[in-house]
Amino acid sequence: MKRLLVMILLLTLLCTACGKDKNKDSKEAVKETTQETQENSTEEEKDAVAEDAESEETKEEASERIYAPQFIYDGEPIDSYEDSVPTYDIVYDVPNYQSYDIGLAQLHIRSGKLCIAVTSGDEGATGMSFEEILAATERSFGGAMDSSLEGGKDYHGIDIIEQEEVTINGVDCVRFVGEIDGRSPSAPDDKTLWFRYHVRGYAFVKDDIPVTIIGVTLDDGGDGEDYIKQYTEEVDHNVDELMKTLRDKKYFD
Repeated sequence: MKRLLVMILLLTLLCTACGKDKNKDSKEAVKETTQETQENSTEEEKDAVAEDAESEETKEEASERIYAPQFIYDGEPIDSYEDSVPTYDIVYDVPNYQSYDIGLAQLHIRSGKLCIAVTSGDEGATGMSFEEILAATERSFGGAMDSSLEGGKDYHGIDIIEQEEVTINGVDCVRFVGEIDGRSPSAPDDKTLWFRYHVRGYAFVKDDIPVTIIGVTLDDGGDGEDYIKQYTEEVDHNVDELMKTLRDKKYFD
């Protein structure tokens, strides 16, 4: 009988000890889970704060923009990027066309049908008249047009149809509309081979250099009048949008 009581007592003690260990393990598990939850919450809060800061930074950068251009391609919105006249404080946004340089002319060209040409001249231009600015940049601009006008025409000058003085972002400009006199290289006097290419542009002096930014309809009529009208509307719109972004510095270096 005593042995039985001893055995019962031992079993009772063992059960009690096991129960304590289980309670201890359960408490430790709860503690670890709580710590993990707190750590995860802290990380999530840090990520949220970082995202908010990045969002605010983006908003701040956007608010510092002079103008957000709405460039188009076939009537639909097109992306843009920053460009500049090298080594000078003359910065602007351009539509995402194909771009390359010909001498001192930077061409932003779309499918050979239209382009925006940014052409600069030598320093010492402060005080130049509109005509002097055109003369100072014409050689480079004309050379770029010789290899760009559709139909293989040569550049023989711009006939100005209308012009007006405007101030854009503190820069005094002359806005003008006209036509390029395009002629056959082999028979420049044969009027039947001449073609007039529409232009809309701006001439100004900035950072002591003469600059022209000219939109050109390069199509020679082969696509029909409706297409020429479409190209002209696009290049007119985009050159105006470009000029609204004229500034001294890039947003993103």
